[in-house]
Amino acid sequence: MKGRVLVLSAIIFLAAFAAAPPWAFTETYGQLRALKRRAATVTRQKNDFVARVLHSYNIPYQLTEQGVVARLRIGTDWLDVSRIEIVPLVREVEYALQVMGHEIFFYTEGEILHLVSALTIR
Repeated sequence: MKGRVLVLSAIIFLAAFAAAPPWAFTETYGQLRALKRRAATVTRQKNDFVARVLHSYNIPYQLTEQGVVARLRIGTDWLDVSRIEIVPLVREVEYALQVMGHEIFFYTEGEILHLVSALTIR
């Protein structure tokens, strides 16, 4: 009995899969491609912004091949950066929020470096 139910379930699944229109799969693929493209754009903007802020403060840094800040020189020491967080500084203006600048947190081994910048990402 279980064998018949399993075979019948498989046949129904294959019939439904075969009946699906071909554009249903391309639309999903197109959406995923658009999301990946947007994620790459946002990541590139973030990396460019961090490098621009460090350059404006004359802080020496090193980038990876992907453009991510990997090391910062503080004094005579080079510190490896494991994570970067960007927090917008906002104020409320007539039914909206206005970005006034950003706080950037650089996580290194043993300490967190904090930088405040009036520059905006875009």
